[in-house]
Amino acid sequence: ELPAAVFSANIGGTKINEPVELFTSFDNGSDVTDLTGVVNQGGAGNEFKISPDGTLVAYLTDQDNGRIDLLVVPVEGGTEILISELSLIDADVVEFEWSPDSSHLAYLADGETDGRVELYTNLADGGDNLKVSGSLPLGGKVEALEWSPDSSLIAYTADQNNLFEFELFATPPTRQDPVQVSGNVLPNNGDVSKFSWSPGSTRIAYLSNQRLAAVTELFTSLPTGSGNVRISGGDNILDFAWAADEVDERIAYSTERIIFTASANGGSNTQVTPGLTVDGNISDFSWAPDSSRIAYRADQRAVGLIELFTVEPDGSDDLRVSGLLATGGSVTNFVWSPDSSFIAYRANQDSAGIFELYVTTPDGRLSDTKISGTLMVGDVEPVFDWSPDSARVAYRANQRTGNAIELFTSTPDGQTNDRVSGNLSNGGNVEEFRWAPDSSGIGYIADQENNEVFELFASTPNGDEMTKLSGSFAEAGDVLYFDWVP
Repeated sequence: ELPAAVFSANIGGTKINEPVELFTSFDNGSDVTDLTGVVNQGGAGNEFKISPDGTLVAYLTDQDNGRIDLLVVPVEGGTEILISELSLIDADVVEFEWSPDSSHLAYLADGETDGRVELYTNLADGGDNLKVSGSLPLGGKVEALEWSPDSSLIAYTADQNNLFEFELFATPPTRQDPVQVSGNVLPNNGDVSKFSWSPGSTRIAYLSNQRLAAVTELFTSLPTGSGNVRISGGDNILDFAWAADEVDERIAYSTERIIFTASANGGSNTQVTPGLTVDGNISDFSWAPDSSRIAYRADQRAVGLIELFTVEPDGSDDLRVSGLLATGGSVTNFVWSPDSSFIAYRANQDSAGIFELYVTTPDGRLSDTKISGTLMVGDVEPVFDWSPDSARVAYRANQRTGNAIELFTSTPDGQTNDRVSGNLSNGGNVEEFRWAPDSSGIGYIADQENNEVFELFASTPNGDEMTKLSGSFAEAGDVLYFDWVP
């Protein structure tokens, strides 16, 4: 039995400004419940998010023509609740996020002055709408928001102090009490360009050129605004990421040529990558889910030869884990398995003209096992993903039919490779897919039965059983987006 899934779909035939509705599919598609009726007339119907506890769906609607509101409805259907209780007649909600504990929604909207986007919160059942961001100058706006993992605070960036200079603030969701978290950003000197909470909600990391206009550095701060420290040295920092470990909170960050790790308050900075070849660069990196190692792509050995490496957080045991590449080949992207035991990566490893899918182990014990089958004319598509139980990798490719992108899964050893999408209509393709949270199946959107009519299907991980989750639609209707209920 598959979990329930929520999806948005237009059910008319014009596909231009046509009504979009939200549905929940139960019992492997045998019971489809209309959640909303018509929710928009202009393309906001795919803007929905299911609460982390799986009970409610929040969505945007411009059904009142000229105003985009935020509403919630129970996953099983019922009375809709207006969350964005705003005074401005043509107010628009532009972004929203559930709190991790599902108690609140935070959203950005121009609720009081047209074009001035501010931060609001409300309870999941409505009735306590609050503006929680600080006063903005004329022309100012809140740009981005992120809940703390413990749901106690919201971090946001805004040009609250100086117009066009975006600083970092934190506020509780229940009152307007923001504090500045980022250091002093002088006029005409810089912005906070990225920020993220530590997994234990103790600190906020952010990138900013708050000291020197030409240098983007990494800082962390307590959410109270005190304890602001510079983590990085004097080089430009391109990216950073927290390890998942809540007890020993560590952060990794990268310049063009080096990855470092450090403690949350700036101690124990360690260079973890070795020296690269002249003109070599770090392409990207990612922590293992268990924080044991860091995987990264780099042309570490030869310029332009982008390979996959892993290293321990203290810089020891740096390993090349991708296989030997064909001339002109490179690793384009990679994904850790949820249990941290494998890494899947895409590369034109065997032939420079064909991108295929491989699995390796982070310790190099098992390297460059090709798990995608023999391809027709074409490639494995860049988006691929592990099942939550790490048993299989799903990917799209024109593997069996030259002009059709179908959905496949494979075991990490490559011994079992199954097509899980059904027989496609002539010209049909699988557009997107998502594993069920319990790994019981995989959902996907495809024009499987009729060309250019996209419906929602699901399959068991090995493709043995298939079902249509989206029910029946008008001939030209389309499923736009879907997600599984947690």
